[in-house]
Amino acid sequence: MIDIEKFEKSANEIIANVKKEGMKEYTNRYGDKFTFELNEKGNIDWNGNFEYVRCGFGDNPEDIIMVDPSGGPYIDIGTDMKLFGLEGKVNGFINKPGYGTGWELVLEK
Repeated sequence: MIDIEKFEKSANEIIANVKKEGMKEYTNRYGDKFTFELNEKGNIDWNGNFEYVRCGFGDNPEDIIMVDPSGGPYIDIGTDMKLFGLEGKVNGFINKPGYGTGWELVLEK
């Protein structure tokens, strides 16, 4: 039989560690795992499987306004990162070096 108090204590410790570390994990509809982690610049590093991804652009092709990996999550300018358990709203995207390695989500300051 499961000891509910032990289970709740363990779950709360895991949640506290994730909050302390500033990292969250998201699993999309295809089972791909993505992580969101606060970086030293106060932005969020978004890592996962970006082999198949579509991007939307503003008037200038260098102005990325949305990123949508196959299976999600779709993130665009203005996305409230509370959806993923983090604070801040997305204000821009920086593609990390190396194809398909991830993105830096620039947050509103």
